[in-house]
Amino acid sequence: MHHGAAVDETGEIMPFYYWIDGEKVSGRRTAEGLLRLKEGFEEAAIPTRDASDSLLLATWNIREFDSSKYGERGQESIYHIAEIVSRFDLVAVQEVNENLAALETLMRYLGGWWKYLITDVTEGTRGNRERMAFVYDSRKLSFGGIASEVVIPPVTRRGKPLEPAKQLARTPFMVGFRAGWFRFTICTTHILYGEGMAEDPERLEEIKVLASFLAERAGEEHAWAKNMILLGDFNIFDTTDQTMGAITSAGFVVPPQ
Repeated sequence: MHHGAAVDETGEIMPFYYWIDGEKVSGRRTAEGLLRLKEGFEEAAIPTRDASDSLLLATWNIREFDSSKYGERGQESIYHIAEIVSRFDLVAVQEVNENLAALETLMRYLGGWWKYLITDVTEGTRGNRERMAFVYDSRKLSFGGIASEVVIPPVTRRGKPLEPAKQLARTPFMVGFRAGWFRFTICTTHILYGEGMAEDPERLEEIKVLASFLAERAGEEHAWAKNMILLGDFNIFDTTDQTMGAITSAGFVVPPQ
């Protein structure tokens, strides 16, 4: 039995997929699926990770990862998840379950230099007892020392608290990282889906409040970093919707696709 990661013929560090038995139909199917996935990344022209010249970030809502609601994912599924995560330097993951068994299995496949930072579960029906997580390659990134679940400050008038602010259904998670000389804070969120309308008012309000709060925080004199990245599952239907406009109007720039 082997643990950790391996190096392929190109010199690329990749997850080590042990327990794939090529003599079995299921083993051949798994291996073929992983090869197709690798080819798909190459066809999509996703940049190759390097030591210093780029920083590849991703966000992924891995639905109910893993809860009793839909049952545990099989080993083959975790292999595919590991292959995708390994293509990036940092992945923000939403819907991590309170039971961390699936996340811990993923980390074993990725290798010992991969680390994670997670929140506690968000209580309440709308919170769904989810965690937010950052999974990152510690050879490329280092934890900067700041980690916070975002709490929206109370509404004030003339500098005095007027009433408590309504918090987001699922608490956003903000962390500071360093990658070489680059220092940044990054916030992951899972915005309320609501009633399913493209312009659901509660969803729009959550995005407005969070984007404005983070933009103001990054602009403060003693902000930990002036570079602020906001990503996650916003449940945005279309880039022309008001929900997307709420992010850009706060000052965030959406990178070209």
